[in-house]
Formats: sequence, C-alpha cells, structure tokens
Amino acid sequence: MNPDSRQGQPLWPLYAAIVLSSMPGTIILPMMPALGEKFGASAMELGVLFGIFPLMSAIAAPLWGRLSDRLGRRPALIGALICGAASYAAFAFATSFSGLVIARALQGLSGSTRGIGFAIVSDISAGPERTTGLGRVSAAMAIGFMLGPLVGAIFMSDVPGELMSSWRTLLDRPPDGFDHTVPSLLGTTVNLLGLALVLAGVAETLQPRSPVTQRATAAGTPTRTRVLDFFVMLLLAQFVLSGFIQGTFQFSFALWADMGWQWNSRQIAFAFAALGLGFVIAAGGLLKPLGRRLSIERMVLVGIGIDIAGILAFVVFRDSPPVAIGGLFLSSLGGAIWATSLLSMLSRDAHAHHAGMLMGFANSAGLVGRVLGPPAAGFFAAASGPVVPFLAILASQAVILLRAWQLVRRA
Repeated sequence: MNPDSRQGQPLWPLYAAIVLSSMPGTIILPMMPALGEKFGASAMELGVLFGIFPLMSAIAAPLWGRLSDRLGRRPALIGALICGAASYAAFAFATSFSGLVIARALQGLSGSTRGIGFAIVSDISAGPERTTGLGRVSAAMAIGFMLGPLVGAIFMSDVPGELMSSWRTLLDRPPDGFDHTVPSLLGTTVNLLGLALVLAGVAETLQPRSPVTQRATAAGTPTRTRVLDFFVMLLLAQFVLSGFIQGTFQFSFALWADMGWQWNSRQIAFAFAALGLGFVIAAGGLLKPLGRRLSIERMVLVGIGIDIAGILAFVVFRDSPPVAIGGLFLSSLGGAIWATSLLSMLSRDAHAHHAGMLMGFANSAGLVGRVLGPPAAGFFAAASGPVVPFLAILASQAVILLRAWQLVRRA
C-alpha cells in the first residue's frame, strides 16, 4: 500500500503537521544568549533550559505512543498538538527563568508528533513502503528542526518600526529591545496550524481490535512486540546508540570548530546545511528505491557503512573543508538510511495495537542517546582533545556495523 495514502486519503497533511510541530523545538536556539542576559541565567542554567526538552520528550514519547494504541492515532495526535500550543504560550508569557524552565519541560512532555506519525505509517504500509513512509516522517521532522532557528531569528527582531514592534505593542510588550514573546507565540501558532491540518486531512488508521485479539490481550498472551523481548531490547539499544552518535557529533563539531581548527563561520554553516540536506535526501528520496532492491537488514548494513565512510572522510580530510563537508553529507545520507531501516525492522512484526508504544520507545531511546552524547563528547574532548569524540562515534558505529552483519547473516 502506498505510504502516502490510505483509501485515497493523502498523508501530506500529516507530514506538514510534523514539520510545523517540529519547528518550535529549535526556535529557541537563536534566543539563548539574549534569554540568558534578560533573565540573568548562567551558562549552566541555559544548558538546563535547552536540555530539559529532550529529557522530558524521552519520558513522554512511550506514554503518547501507548495512548495512541488505546484511543487511536488521530486523537493522540490532536492532543499532542493542543498541548504543544499551550506549552509555547506558557513559555511566551513566562516572567521568570524558573517559569521558562517549567514551560520548556511542558513542551517536552507535550509529546513528539513524530512517534505518532511513525505509528500511523506502520498501520497502513508494509515492506519497502513502510521504510519509505517512516523516512518521510523523519525527513519532515528534520525540515522542521532546520527551519526553527531561521524563523526564530526573524521573529525575535528588535529593530524599532518593524512589523515585530507593532505585534509587540498589540501584545502589550515593549516595542524595543529583545523580547521572547512573539517568537514563542509563533510556536503556539504553528502547532495550531498543524492541528487544523490534522483535523481536516488525517484519518484514523488504527483498526478496532477483534474479539479474539481482546481476549488474547486480556489473558496476557506473550507477543514478539513486548518491550522486554530480547530482540526488541537489542533494537532499542541501537536507537540509544543512534541518538548518542547524533548528539555526540553535533556537540563535538561545535567544540571542534571552536578549538582553533581554522574553519570560518561560513564553512561551519555549509557543514550543518550538508548534514540537513543529506538526511532529507536519504529519508525523503533514497529509501524507496533502495527498499525495492535490498532487504531491511542489508539496508542497515549499507547505511552504516556509508555513515562510517563519511565520518572517516571528515576526520582524515578536516584540513580541506570542501572534502570534509562532503564527508558530512555522506555520513548524513548513511545515517538516515540505517536509522530508518532499524525503525522499520522494529515495526515490521509489531501488532498494530502495540506499534504506537514501540515507536514511542524507539523515539525515547534516541532522545536518551542525544542527552548522553554532548556531556560524553565534552568529557572526551577535555581529556584528550577534539578528535577523541569522533573516535567514540566510530566505535559506536562499529557496534551497529557488527550487529547489522549478524542480522544479514541470519536473514
């Protein structure tokens, strides 16, 4: 079945809603220095403000997934968007730093629409089409994360006489100087736009349980989709590694650029653009043709091989920015292929009424890895230099490579 439709119902409203709901998570990035100055927050406190979002998201993702298994995908998606809109409104009108932290925590607890999107795709597709659909959900989230800082920088403009100043006056805010209200309310607005798209264009995909399934569930019949299943736990551990690799890399790259390796701001910007572009191209375009030619197990193996080659090119040719940026692009391509294929493997044998919870746990595992990655990278860099975190990344990738090779042999 085509992952972009169900009984003639297009899934583009779902993808668009995920783009919109993902944007606010990174809108805060360009505001961080000004928020610290306005509220008198230290660097450590700003780190807490930024890091509490993925931490709360990791806690909430399985709960939202389970809710979607019980109540349906559409009600859970609607609830997540409403809660997201409310939490960004709370952030906009917070008058103290502690208020910002509480609102930021609520933003994380509002749930990731990506996890519910994964469950929707799992409900309506199989085989290569499922991998393609899961990739498009991930690509939608990546696009939202890339757009967030750009939009946030535009809407935090403090130039007198601009449209932003007029909006501030309407909201009874100071017309000049930094104010976080307008860009934060943008987070509320885009969540409400996503809600409108879901209400108008996203149908329920979870089928009602049959009486046989209900009796089996009530009797406690074991299934392969239990979270404590050994195979599932192995996959979830690999999602932790995936998040660790991504979080470590992003933080390590920032450290690396700041430790005097002679890259200018334009080259750093091109590098991050290459990372985002590679992920979107792979998740949104390459997965479908690859899925028609390779098994999921082989896609994991090919993807991790490409990812490792890209990181090696970046480290070895770091003194040649064009080649190093090409390595980052290659790494991002491979990362999108193997991570999405792992996700497809997890959902492949999942019962529909467990898929939401499992997709939530996978999302949560990746977020846990992202939370652990930056402090680990900072420790390695401080102890042994900026190259060492990349060696930790390669070691983590080697674990995935070994596991992928085992999966291919068994398949």
